[in-house]
Amino acid sequence: MITSASAMLKALKGSSPKFTGVILYEGPSAIDGGPIVVIANRIAHASGNEKTGAMVQTFIIRRDMRPLEALSTGQDKSICGDCIHRPVNGGTCYVNVGRSVESVFGAYQRGRYARPGLDYDAAILPDLFEGSLFRLGTYGDPAAAPFGIWANATAKVKARTGYTHQWKRKAFEAFKTICMASVDSPRDLALSRAMGWRSFRVRAKDSEPMAGEVICPASKEAGQKTNCAACKACGGLSAKARADIVIMAHGPTGGRFQ
Repeated sequence: MITSASAMLKALKGSSPKFTGVILYEGPSAIDGGPIVVIANRIAHASGNEKTGAMVQTFIIRRDMRPLEALSTGQDKSICGDCIHRPVNGGTCYVNVGRSVESVFGAYQRGRYARPGLDYDAAILPDLFEGSLFRLGTYGDPAAAPFGIWANATAKVKARTGYTHQWKRKAFEAFKTICMASVDSPRDLALSRAMGWRSFRVRAKDSEPMAGEVICPASKEAGQKTNCAACKACGGLSAKARADIVIMAHGPTGGRFQ
């Protein structure tokens, strides 16, 4: 078993690494009890995502079926809750599940991710991610996994970004310290503020930002002035930023958003 962050980094590096990432959690979803797994990758090698920049990426997925099957059957509720952007709800989600998420699931099935308690000691996670920029939920809602999993992994990070559609539920209130309330209407924006959350709102192309909102500086509409790694605004109440963030619905399905 790997018992130090330095040893884990060695196992993640090289042209033929022993592992390509680590499993942070395997167990029931906090949303509906379905079986999920949380995987962190891009730890030793920078992400090529133009919008986010070099960040540790994390995927919350069903561990008992392919991601595309979960989408088509509606069983992605375990990882996304009742998010209005799910395909079963009309489908305005921008994530290319058939490419990136399916690839992560395939690597999981092949045993490419180190397992806590078996391949490595979970106590090394704060040191493993120390000083990094950490993305909670590259795919999936962070609130599907226990808050303590995220708190431990990100205890020493430089900054984090995260978004949750579970902000209305009292059981997930702790996430306001590390995640933005993911809202989709002016009414929800007002409610999230009243509940003490900072928010990240998706707006339709024919609508305008609300008072107190700042257009996401990494978005095309803002001229891609920066990326998420440099901005660091979307870290909930723990971020230095205090404004709420808004972005125009984007991606191949963005035009459907009303």
